[in-house]
Amino acid sequence: MTDAPPPGWYQDPDGTTRWWDGNQWGAAAPPPGSAPTPPAPPTSDGQNVQAPAQTFVVPQDPLDPGVAFSFAWKKFAEHWQSLVSIVVVVALMNFAAILIAFIALIPALSGGTTSAVIGWTLFIAALAAATAVGFVVQAGVYRAGLAVTSGVAPRLGMLVETTNLGTYIGTAFLVGLGATIGTFLCVLPGLAVVVFCSYAPLIALDKGLGPVDAIRRSIELVRNNLGQVLLILLLAYAVYYVGSLACYVGLVASIPVALIMITYSYRVLEGEPVSA
Repeated sequence: MTDAPPPGWYQDPDGTTRWWDGNQWGAAAPPPGSAPTPPAPPTSDGQNVQAPAQTFVVPQDPLDPGVAFSFAWKKFAEHWQSLVSIVVVVALMNFAAILIAFIALIPALSGGTTSAVIGWTLFIAALAAATAVGFVVQAGVYRAGLAVTSGVAPRLGMLVETTNLGTYIGTAFLVGLGATIGTFLCVLPGLAVVVFCSYAPLIALDKGLGPVDAIRRSIELVRNNLGQVLLILLLAYAVYYVGSLACYVGLVASIPVALIMITYSYRVLEGEPVSA
């Protein structure tokens, strides 16, 4: 048995170029010239794996927010069960992490100095653990969005995958830190960081680039397409906001739709094919 190669375009046992997500075959060949020359076919557990063929298109510039929304809604309708499951599991994990953190504060309520020190120490440790877990599952949510645009069905297992996880965490941390500092100094610099670095975590996760290179590439993409990106981000936020109106229940749909819109725009700006 050989180790499976990383995600990418490869030839399947029949000689057809398909998307390999690291575990199984996915999308069929993209349009000619849009994928690199495929190497030898990979295997999984010593056996060739094959999935139904899918159609790919290469969206044309300029990036259209309306098309992005239509694509995202279509893909949500196709994979709503998996996507809703992912959102629900992430929400439950976040709730459990917060609950554990506040339970850790109970010793501090006794009023004693020792109890207070123990309580706050446990609280900080619990928050740190919750933050670490949050980074991991957030990466999984991004993986689901990237998978959908690549013609691969999202699955719960993506929440615990570790491919490019280190570069993703480093990038997300730097972007969050920059946005926080920029917001404290003045709101506008913080917003600029959020906008110009909006694709950096996706790039780090998808391409495996280091934090600095991922941030640099994101800035380049946004700078060259600022108006289009702003419209996409505003529309994605509007979708998220509408989902939060119905006692946040609508977020199980609005979060995946907004995420797929952003990953779609990332693929388009990179000139990559997306599943039809």
